[in-house]
Amino acid sequence: MRTKTLAIAAAFLAAGLASSVAQSDVYSLNVVGYVNVPLTTGFNLIANPLSSGDNTLDTVIPDAGFGDTIYLYQSGAFVSSTYLGNWTPNLELAPGTGAFYLAGAASTVTFVGEVLQGELSNPIPTGFSLKSSQVPQSDTLENLQFPAGFGDTVYFYREGAYVSSTYLGSWVPELSPAVGEGFWVLSGAEANWTRTFSVEP
Repeated sequence: MRTKTLAIAAAFLAAGLASSVAQSDVYSLNVVGYVNVPLTTGFNLIANPLSSGDNTLDTVIPDAGFGDTIYLYQSGAFVSSTYLGNWTPNLELAPGTGAFYLAGAASTVTFVGEVLQGELSNPIPTGFSLKSSQVPQSDTLENLQFPAGFGDTVYFYREGAYVSSTYLGSWVPELSPAVGEGFWVLSGAEANWTRTFSVEP
């Protein structure tokens, strides 16, 4: 799946770019924006790159094609939600989680929310899981600090077929997840995908 980020619009909440608290030297920088993720007819492997309140499907994808279905992989099994005017059931799609989106027609999903910052943690279980970057950033898995043991493999679903990369001391071949793209992880052991991320003013 080719995922194109059309815009990450920087807007600042609260009292502007930086707001002081009680005349101290404490400042807050909340960055919100949007990401457009194009969908092809059929299956797409997507991810929510921004945090939006409760991150439920009704919040992060409020408009979808009637009958479109999302599949999450939880505890070794798929759970699904179908759009029937709203998502039924209203599952959570938090940043860091990948999901299959079965679209009845080509369209675009627009994610709106806040860029996660600070100390981020995304647990990787043993075996298969659907994951994504917790921040709207496209780079190599190594630069995204993805944890890997020898032989661990990731699978991207692009243009109706899987492409894979295996960790053999380095990623072979070297692939980069796009913003808003989920991927399978086959991990030989539990790990924790940790990052310290900030948006500089």
